[in-house]
Amino acid sequence: MSQKTITILLVILVALIGAYFLQKSLSHPSTDLKSFSELKVTFEPSMVQFVQVFKQDYPDSGLFFARKDTGWVVSNQYNGSARSKDVEQILSDLAKIGGTLRGETEDLYPDFAITDQNSLQIKLLGADNSLLAHVYVGKGGPDGKSCFIRLPGSPKVYLADNNFISRFSAWNAAPEKRLPADRWMNLNLCKTARDNNMSAFKVHTPKVDYEFASVSKPPVDTMSPPTKTWEQVAPKKGKVLDEDKIRSLQSIISNLMAQGVTDPANATRYNLDKPSYSVWVSDSLGNSALMNFSDKVDTLDNRLVTVSGDNLVYKVNKGVFERVFVTPFEPPKDEKAAVKPKK
Repeated sequence: MSQKTITILLVILVALIGAYFLQKSLSHPSTDLKSFSELKVTFEPSMVQFVQVFKQDYPDSGLFFARKDTGWVVSNQYNGSARSKDVEQILSDLAKIGGTLRGETEDLYPDFAITDQNSLQIKLLGADNSLLAHVYVGKGGPDGKSCFIRLPGSPKVYLADNNFISRFSAWNAAPEKRLPADRWMNLNLCKTARDNNMSAFKVHTPKVDYEFASVSKPPVDTMSPPTKTWEQVAPKKGKVLDEDKIRSLQSIISNLMAQGVTDPANATRYNLDKPSYSVWVSDSLGNSALMNFSDKVDTLDNRLVTVSGDNLVYKVNKGVFERVFVTPFEPPKDEKAAVKPKK
């Protein structure tokens, strides 16, 4: 084969390879930097003093957090204690958020549910109420782990790598629906005596006051440590719980959770200073707390609770109340069946 022929074949080969790559690049979406994330929310999480999460036309349905010396509080829930770790996680995730560009014109906003009116807005403010960051959050992404986000002053919409809309339970929710606060709040009622160090507790009812204590038993032999058991101190007659039931009740009280908070003025309205039902607890360090329960406050049998040393008034449902004051003291099912109603 002549040198000229070889040269012609090489030119043709190079042209074919060039045409192949040109066609490939035209038939696939661009993967240059323009297609990837330009999304960046710049702020220092430690400088954030206030977090506002709301829908523009329904600000009263939002959540508002404030940083205090003792941690974060939910300021529009009577300054109830927030789960500070969860609030800090939101700040951390916003500071490192990334995503891909999905739209560049405002006419696409409705497709992403990210108009001013429909989007969930998150504002981060400094100590002097200066705006540190502001994002508009649209609907969730197709994978359930992402959501659409845009920044003020730009029509660009990004598919972010974190789903903030679901974290606030706002996906597909009516815009006027209040964002649930309970998942962001510390609603544990028994803050003094936890499960592992409770030494005594009392359950007050309109008819009977029950008292229980943890008692040390001498060791079986010199090689064994003393054992602790739970006993019913009072009453000694009538309904007397065995140790298993006392332990169960003690665990229930240690882990009592409210479902929300309400106006502190309701403490006076529902006479929580003179309750028909209450629980007193004490721990091994000598700390104690009193939880007062109101009578029924609505047709769902919900009740209100105050805790000594705490200014909040909590809401608990029927199930929480009955697990403490009703179920432990009911007769066994077989005993119930044996009792026949009088004619």
